[in-house]
Amino acid sequence: MKYYYADKTKEKLPFLTKGLKKVANHLLEDPMVFATHPAKKVGSIIGVSETMVIRFCNQIGYSGYSDLQKEVRENLLNLSRDAYHQSETDSVESKKYLHSMLDDISLLKQNIDRIDEESMEEAIELIIDSEKILVVGYYHSFSFAHWFSYNLNLVKGNADLYRPENDADLLDFLPENSCLIIFSFYRYALDTIRIAEAAKNKGIKIVAITDSWASPITEYADIVISLFTSDQKTLLNKGPVTISFMNSMLFEIIKRMEGHGKIQPTYKYFIKDGEN
Repeated sequence: MKYYYADKTKEKLPFLTKGLKKVANHLLEDPMVFATHPAKKVGSIIGVSETMVIRFCNQIGYSGYSDLQKEVRENLLNLSRDAYHQSETDSVESKKYLHSMLDDISLLKQNIDRIDEESMEEAIELIIDSEKILVVGYYHSFSFAHWFSYNLNLVKGNADLYRPENDADLLDFLPENSCLIIFSFYRYALDTIRIAEAAKNKGIKIVAITDSWASPITEYADIVISLFTSDQKTLLNKGPVTISFMNSMLFEIIKRMEGHGKIQPTYKYFIKDGEN
């Protein structure tokens, strides 16, 4: 499903003021707030004035808040998802620890609706075509970078994990046709921004996988994939969403490379008939 309000917001985002960017980011992360509340309430939730919300609507091409709200409602107000979540919650009421799993399922379903398929397609093609791939992630994002680089290397044989203690000068030795895949989630590591800036200055293509279109890494990225990891910036919610996204990327890369007979023997070694 195509969300035109999202495309308009992303197009205008670099040119918005700080306050307007705050409204834009909230719209991209949680459009349901805009679908269910008047402009004054939306402003209160975000922490800006009602006038700021209306100004934002005008900046991205709408005559007023009601026009934006109408489009958001038509695209996103899917009550069946809430009904599904409620019925599942009732069925596991006696197992309180399963509620977090239901929250994960809800987040995954929301990302299926919101994912930017065009950006994902561009990232997959760039990864397949790159001579060398370097995967970067600091702190909590390091685990995502490690998992993705390891499995991508099994498939392509040309992916490395960036280890800052050993690889400070690695960018200088990358071939021209290389790409950087960066995982950057709140709180955004300053070192991640520095390596992205260095790579951009060297002309290396950058794919940023992040949790907000307003995150600082987007300024340096050629391709941005923003994952919705919940309204609250918690440590754990990003895990299932990010792993599922990486799986979908890897499955598509494998399918395309197998179709061209380019899959690495290292990948075939781990997939044997008759084994579970």
